[in-house]
Amino acid sequence: MADCVIVKRPQPTPSLYIGKGKAEELANISQENRADVVIFNNNLSFTQQRNLEDIFGIKIIDRTQLILDIFAHHAQTQEGSLQVELAQLEYLLPRLKGKGIMLSRLGGGIGTRGPGEKKLEVDRRRITDRIHLLKKELTTVRQHRDTMRKKRQKEKLSIYSLVGYTNAGKSTLFNTLTESREETSSSLFTTLDTVSRTFSIHNSFKILLTDTVGFLYKLPPHLVEAFKATLEELQYADCLLHVVDAASSDILRLTNSVNSILANLQLHEKPTLLVFNKIDKLTPEELQGLQKDYPEAILVSALKRVNLDTLRERMYEVLFRDMIEVILKFPFKLMEVVDYIHRNCEVIKTNYKEDNVIYWVRARQHKLTYLQKKGVEVQGI
Repeated sequence: MADCVIVKRPQPTPSLYIGKGKAEELANISQENRADVVIFNNNLSFTQQRNLEDIFGIKIIDRTQLILDIFAHHAQTQEGSLQVELAQLEYLLPRLKGKGIMLSRLGGGIGTRGPGEKKLEVDRRRITDRIHLLKKELTTVRQHRDTMRKKRQKEKLSIYSLVGYTNAGKSTLFNTLTESREETSSSLFTTLDTVSRTFSIHNSFKILLTDTVGFLYKLPPHLVEAFKATLEELQYADCLLHVVDAASSDILRLTNSVNSILANLQLHEKPTLLVFNKIDKLTPEELQGLQKDYPEAILVSALKRVNLDTLRERMYEVLFRDMIEVILKFPFKLMEVVDYIHRNCEVIKTNYKEDNVIYWVRARQHKLTYLQKKGVEVQGI
C-alpha cells in the first residue's frame, strides 16, 4: 500500500462521494506514488466510480469489490467459487451502463479476479443467464447439504458452530480442538466453506463442531445472499462459539458487528459462548482487564493450547443446562439405545439387572421423548 488518506465529510457527495478538491488532491498523491489502483473503504455508486476514474485516470474500486476479490482469491472448492462468482456478477450487473476504466482496463491485480475479462465484457442478458445458472447450481448444493444434514441428525450429535469476525483465529481453534489440518492464515477469509468434525468435550461425549466463513463490518449484501447456503448451517447449531481476537484494539466494534449479523440471520437468541482467542499476545495487565470487562467469557489461546479444557467444560455445561434428572429402564433387547443415551444424556449411574438395564441420567425433554418412542421407560426422580 503506497499511502492511506482519511477523509471526513458530513455526508457523501452524489457525484464523487468526496469533494472535488479532495479528489484532485488524492489524484495527485496517487500519481506521485505511481499507484495502479485507488481503494475506497465505502461502497460507491456507478456514477461516483466513473467520475472518480475520470479524475484519477486509474482504476477505482470500492469496499465491496475489494472484499469480493479477497473472497475470489480464497475460493478453492466448487461451492466457494460458485458463491463468489454469483456475488461478483450480482454486484456487476447494475453497473453495466457504459464503458469506463472499470470495464476497459481489465489487467491483473486487485479487483479483477473471479469472473475475468471475458465475463466482464458480456452483455446484461448473458450475465443474467449466468446468474440464473449459478443460483440453480447452488440450489443443488443446498440439497446436498440437506442430505448430509439429515445423515448427521440420524446420528443425534449435538452441534456447535464457530462464528466471529474474520481473522479471529476460528480455524486455528477448530484445528486444535478437533486435531484437524484445515488451512489457517493471518489473511482475511481463509475459510469460505463450512467444515465439520466430531470431537469429545467431556469424557467420551462427542459433538459436531463446524467452522464457518468469517464475518465483517458492513458485510456486502451480495455476499450474505450468495453465502446463504453456507450461513444457514448456523440455524441447525445447538450452540454458537463467538470467537473474538483478544489482541484487537477494537474489540467492542468487532463483537457488535458479529452480533448485528447474527441478529440479521435470526440467530441472536441462540445459546452462545463468548470466546476470546489469542490471549498469548496479551500482557498480564491486559488479560486482567479483559477478564474484568467480560467476566462471562472464556479466555483461550488456540495456538498455545491454553484454557481449552475450560472451554470444553463450558461447552458441555451449556449443552446440559436446563436438564431434568430421570431414571431410564429398558430391556436388553433395546440395547441399541445405549449409544444414543451416552451421546445425548449425562449419565450419572448405571445398573444392570437380570432382564433389564437402569440408567440414572440428566437430559433434555426432547431427548427423553425420543427414547420413550423407542420403548424406554422414563421415570422422574
